[in-house]
Amino acid sequence: MRPIFQGDLYGATAISDPYPAYRRIRDAGPAVWSPRRGLWLLGRFEDVRAALRADDILVSGRGVAANDLVNSAENPITLTSDGETHARRRLTLIQPVMPGPLKALRPRLEAEAEQLVAALSGLERFDAMSRFAAHLPVTVVAELVGLNAAGRKNMLRWAAATFDALGVMNARGIAAMPRVLDLGRYVRGLSRSSVTPGGWADRLFEAAERGDISQAEAQAMVIDYVGPALDTTILAVGEMVWRLATTPGAYDQVRADPALIPGVVNESVRIGSPLRGFTRLAAEAYPVGEVTIPQGERVLVLYASANRDERHYADPDRFDVTRNPRDHVGWGHGAHTCVGMHLARLEMEILLQALVRQVERIETGPAKRIRNNVLQGFKTLPTRFVRAAA
Repeated sequence: MRPIFQGDLYGATAISDPYPAYRRIRDAGPAVWSPRRGLWLLGRFEDVRAALRADDILVSGRGVAANDLVNSAENPITLTSDGETHARRRLTLIQPVMPGPLKALRPRLEAEAEQLVAALSGLERFDAMSRFAAHLPVTVVAELVGLNAAGRKNMLRWAAATFDALGVMNARGIAAMPRVLDLGRYVRGLSRSSVTPGGWADRLFEAAERGDISQAEAQAMVIDYVGPALDTTILAVGEMVWRLATTPGAYDQVRADPALIPGVVNESVRIGSPLRGFTRLAAEAYPVGEVTIPQGERVLVLYASANRDERHYADPDRFDVTRNPRDHVGWGHGAHTCVGMHLARLEMEILLQALVRQVERIETGPAKRIRNNVLQGFKTLPTRFVRAAA
């Protein structure tokens, strides 16, 4: 007898606040069937981690969306590949965002962050999402990817649409498709002559010339840089700002002990979980506890639910700057761990370091959350940085 979840994770209520639904899923069992969407749901921490490691059985090469339209499209990117193909693409993709190359980038990011905080702390009020959280991804990182003007202009709208389309074909998914198709046309038109020499996109075309990947792969894999470099990092930074502003004593603790900063980054990603989850297809029968997911059925792996699993984290709905949950799955786990994880962590740490040096207090006003099938976080976050005394 398989456990059943009768709700709709893509309905208005769950999109606005998914955590009550996640708890119901976790309480129902290790693997729960969603008749509304024809998906198996994995919501417990240990089961999610195990599923993400089982990439030879729960495969990504047949798509990671919750709808057949997107999953049936040919898309030679790293996210939707398995085995040797995935390893080959990932090896090419990850080179500029490994800790070594990022070390050389750190001084520039630090200078940008210090200037940004100095400018914003002189304002009475600003939107932390567009003015603070998005600054490094939209300026420095977009430049590093090396797209032309049309690409930089549309990166954010393309990324958000792509994540909507990776859910179900509800109104949001359908509305996103023209922008997704526009992104596809854009990358298919890219060549080495149309991107910035020495940029990350240029490196992909250089790899194609060497024969490491194909030209079609080089074009499509530009998409692999867009999402991790933009939306997920922006949303994680926004969550960090809001939690530090609204959790009594939290920001004061971090200012008093900046050694907490790496843990605060992990805790912000854990509790905020910018990605709700992706699907995988069971290439063969996959046992989860007393339930066996049949071959050929699709599984939604819920990172955001796992990160709030009370079976693994004590008081998981509480933001705790001393927790440092290094094992969270906010950036995935296993072979498909987020390629941009080291970059996102670096950006978040640098921004928070600049804050604790210059800002005495963070204040936030009424926030507005995004409505996206896969992403979660703030759309707008009215904020004030109260400058520290000299």
